[in-house]
Amino acid sequence: MYLTYAEYTASGGTLDETAFNNLEFEAEALVNWYTFNRLKNDTTYPDELKRLMVYLINMAAIKGNLIAQSGGGGVSANSAGTIASQSNDGVSVSYNVLSAKDLMGSIKADCETAIQQYLQGVMNEMGHKLLYRGVYPDE
Repeated sequence: MYLTYAEYTASGGTLDETAFNNLEFEAEALVNWYTFNRLKNDTTYPDELKRLMVYLINMAAIKGNLIAQSGGGGVSANSAGTIASQSNDGVSVSYNVLSAKDLMGSIKADCETAIQQYLQGVMNEMGHKLLYRGVYPDE
């Protein structure tokens, strides 16, 4: 576990512990994917990783909430105030609607960008850069 529930709440997290545990597992799997499991054998974790985990957990919670609200179909951008079109005399207003696929793609892109930003140049306990695409001799 890269981030404990106590660390999460100390960072301003608001999820209950059960939801946190599920989403932390999802965020950890994503980090492992992008870091080629270079953190699995570490016993201490850098602050950049902990901050990234908070971000990823919060993004996963937002994704889950939006999908649940949409019923899996689409999410109205009305809450963001984006109007697609508006007529005057017939008083017709249309709002932008994101498909679930577009929403998931947007959240995935945000998470990938965050991983690149937070972990750029960060090393594990063995001194290996987490995002290095090559193979270290002792891996």
